[in-house]
Amino acid sequence: MRPITYTLTTTIPEPVEVVFQALTDPHRMAQWLPSARAVEASGPIHMGTHIRVVYDTRTSEIEVVDFNPSTVFGWAERVGRRQWKTFFRLEFAGGSTQVTVQQVWTPPSWAAWLRVKFRPHRNVPSRLDGMVQNLRTVLAK
Repeated sequence: MRPITYTLTTTIPEPVEVVFQALTDPHRMAQWLPSARAVEASGPIHMGTHIRVVYDTRTSEIEVVDFNPSTVFGWAERVGRRQWKTFFRLEFAGGSTQVTVQQVWTPPSWAAWLRVKFRPHRNVPSRLDGMVQNLRTVLAK
């Protein structure tokens, strides 16, 4: 099946560097990732870093697959939802940052596509909005 892309673009009233730091700090990731309880990384985040994320109901391992300091951060899930990739693009917008969050999913089957399409707890646009709202909260502290 072809990949399905979900995209959310919004503005956060903080400089690009501040937003990027919050996105890529493993100690702060659990604060903005929806349902995440803990995030463990072996060191600073860079291209190829593996990060373990403990959610309420599952554990996942993500690998950083796109990393350009201050503008781009992206990962692919290697354990858990293996067909999902998440990308953040940050752009200067005056004293604020335009944030584009994109999740790309390649459904392994029609049944998987139907489960995501019709189950409310798998509402991807809502999950992306939750990430951004949590990120705003983290940055406001």
